[in-house]
Amino acid sequence: MNKVAVVNRTNLKNFGSVLQVYALCVAIRKLGYDVEVVWQSGNMSKNFDIRPNKVFKTGMKLLRHPSLLWSTYKTIRNVKAVAIDEGKVKKFDDFVTKNFVQTLYAPDEIEQVATSDKYYKFVCGSDQIWVTTTLYPDPMMYLRFAPKEKRVAYAPSLGRNYIPNYNKRTLKRYIADIPCVSVREDEGRRLIKELTGRDAKVVADPTLLMRSHEWDRLKADVKFPPPPKKYVLCYFLDEPNIDVKNAICQYAKKKDLDIVVLGKLGDIDYPTNRIYQPTAGPGEFLTITSNAYMIITDSYHGMLFAINYHRNFWSVERAYTQFDQSSRQQTVLSRLGMENRYVKSNYNFTDDDIDYNAIQAKIDAFVAYSMEYLRTSLEK
Repeated sequence: MNKVAVVNRTNLKNFGSVLQVYALCVAIRKLGYDVEVVWQSGNMSKNFDIRPNKVFKTGMKLLRHPSLLWSTYKTIRNVKAVAIDEGKVKKFDDFVTKNFVQTLYAPDEIEQVATSDKYYKFVCGSDQIWVTTTLYPDPMMYLRFAPKEKRVAYAPSLGRNYIPNYNKRTLKRYIADIPCVSVREDEGRRLIKELTGRDAKVVADPTLLMRSHEWDRLKADVKFPPPPKKYVLCYFLDEPNIDVKNAICQYAKKKDLDIVVLGKLGDIDYPTNRIYQPTAGPGEFLTITSNAYMIITDSYHGMLFAINYHRNFWSVERAYTQFDQSSRQQTVLSRLGMENRYVKSNYNFTDDDIDYNAIQAKIDAFVAYSMEYLRTSLEK
């Protein structure tokens, strides 16, 4: 059986990041291949990527473009401000150990392995692995170590709605050297067309390639003291503004719901004994999401799992610290005819009926299209 290598990191303590890598492996396995995640060995911390070569090249770019120093400082400051709970770290690490086949290679070793017969193809995907504003367009994420004919890109996100001049030449060369290119957002397709002249396919995020009953196998028990009854799940990557918080509290009070918090919510005007903040890894995230009465989130993958589990939800515009990344939500919602579930103002969360029978048919068609792209890309 031919073995395919999925190239991505699994050490990020982010639900969507880990689960989309898992889902891509499952999708490739369904097509009849053996699958393994590969990455570079080196100095990898709990939630960061601080390989020496990356740090050096980032520093050199800052010297050439000192105007980027302030935005870089703000990014580092924001990342360091997030305290990572040790219990959460363990749950993520245990999940990866249990559910992934993974091999780490030294930088010089991975190029030798790539030219051998060990791996039939290398697939980079998915998530924001091609962020256009990065100071270090990572050669690993563009499969530069592998022969061109072995490279496949499945649903990477460019993460922004523009490409800065300091990265245009590099990204143009990197993307042009990948024979099979797809993205997960309309903005990504537009940027690649403008940069390279190529028409990239827009395919489904890997997490949509698995149905809810398949995700159920990965669920983990959640420890609540005591457990909530009916609840609204609030999953925010950036703390929402006061209008969003007030609307959440008004909705929860009206429906007599508890509030379960994943991520950032900040202080809200709600009884503390009805607010739950469990320690969760990917398995607990699936359990909490699937059992929620309502989901209110600024997370792309929070929205996707709400859809996958046919939950009532509202996708709230994220309180971005620097860059607007809303194209990823809007691309999916427009394809499913759910544009009204994305809100930027006038927050009024209600229990509007969602016709998931019709929506699931659209998801199935999108998934079939995406799987066909993946199949033909791997067979080339």
